[in-house]
Amino acid sequence: SGVDEGAELLLDGRNPSVPHGCEGGYFTGPTIFTKAKPGMKIYDQEIFGPVLACIEVDTFDEAIKVVNSNPFGNGTAVF
Repeated sequence: SGVDEGAELLLDGRNPSVPHGCEGGYFTGPTIFTKAKPGMKIYDQEIFGPVLACIEVDTFDEAIKVVNSNPFGNGTAVF
């Protein structure tokens, strides 16, 4: 849904390559979205898995506002 809503899929983790001999295991690869925004499902819903939705803002104050408005404790970080 992220791409459908305008985010860019930077790294697609749906078909990860795994080490030889481990092909029978269950692996979830990392997924990275850029250009995500509040209001998108990938931002508004807590995703359990190695998924990173990157949001860009212009100022530090705007970043703090985004962090403080997210209802999930581990949903946001400022870099």
